Amino acid sequence: MTTIVGTVNPVALEWLGLGPERLTPGTIAAPTATLPVEKIEPDDQLKLLYDNSIRGIMATNFSATPGTESSEVSFGGPVYLDTIGHVLLNLFGDYSATGSTPTSATTFTGALAAGATSGTLTSPTGYTSSSIVQIGSGATSEVVQLTGLAGSVATWANNPLRFAHTGTPAAAVVSAPFTHKFALLNAGNNGQPQTHTLTHYNGLTGANKAAQYGFWCASQCAFNMDAEKLFTHETKGMAYLQQAAGSPVTNSFSLVPVYPNWKFAVGIGGPASGGTLVNDVALASVDIAREVKGYWTANGQQQAYTFGRNSLKATAKFTEVAQNSTPMSNYINGTQQQVQFAATNGLSGANLLAVTINFQLAAIETVKFNNNTVIEYESSILGLSNTTDAGGSGGQSPLSVTIQNAVPTY
Repeated sequence: MTTIVGTVNPVALEWLGLGPERLTPGTIAAPTATLPVEKIEPDDQLKLLYDNSIRGIMATNFSATPGTESSEVSFGGPVYLDTIGHVLLNLFGDYSATGSTPTSATTFTGALAAGATSGTLTSPTGYTSSSIVQIGSGATSEVVQLTGLAGSVATWANNPLRFAHTGTPAAAVVSAPFTHKFALLNAGNNGQPQTHTLTHYNGLTGANKAAQYGFWCASQCAFNMDAEKLFTHETKGMAYLQQAAGSPVTNSFSLVPVYPNWKFAVGIGGPASGGTLVNDVALASVDIAREVKGYWTANGQQQAYTFGRNSLKATAKFTEVAQNSTPMSNYINGTQQQVQFAATNGLSGANLLAVTINFQLAAIETVKFNNNTVIEYESSILGLSNTTDAGGSGGQSPLSVTIQNAVPTY
């Protein structure tokens, strides 16, 4: 008798990588970061076109012709406050970054266009070919890491500028912690955020054991802030159908720790500090959803001609252990107010990890009275577009998310 022995592919050896498609959407990018997740759920979809023509016989299905193709890739697990920035950039599109402890302050000798990867410094003193440099300030500030310095000409080949900087833009060498603000992109690139390639190492696909999904566009990121659990997310998106990785892929996960929700602070009617800080929120969630649609054309290819991203909607729910009737009164009175969720590990420098989810203006959609051992109020809110949450692309945004960490740029 011949013994048949099979192989196994443990789920524990799977991993999910993400690489920014900085220049051309859909062009496969090698993973630059690993997103530790609890689950990876790729759904490859080939649409079959059936021939059901009547032929005078008692049968109906005569052929199945391959039609259009696409994928939906979902994943979720704890929020790591370094890698979640990649997802937020893909979902929002507008992104500014600033560093700390600026030194060697100077300017560029002329304006820098969006997409620029080099510029001439007025004075290169204090700069090296690997310096981390902040360009500009305010809502359009950006952080790049230099890849070269020849005399006064600095290059940052891996980080094309997102904004145009007029005049003689300011420059300075900066260090961690870095502050990253994500908001809705309203101007530039037709409002389309950067795309990414997702790499799913599964031990099965192709010679390099990994499937890659180009042109990934996030359609949802739902955060959960149950005080008794970890800070988690559920993320969804649409992409090209998988293809086998053409070269070996590298797993490069960081050692940033997970974050417990009991450390969150909640602000209702103002920021999560001072007189508007509330201490009675036991459960909270934030759902950021984006309309994403694939478009197929008569161009000779099965994959989508493009994926179009349209409006973004942000909602939140939170349950309070009732201290008074204020939640119901605010609802009945049609109160529109700021709601903010904020957390920090309280450390400094490169060890600082922090996040702020801000609804500068929120409408209360429902308030439910719960008899759950103790009296609770369960509220749901809708983020209203406003200029405070907007970023450097202008316009308005229904919320903004700001994270702080040791990552220079996304």
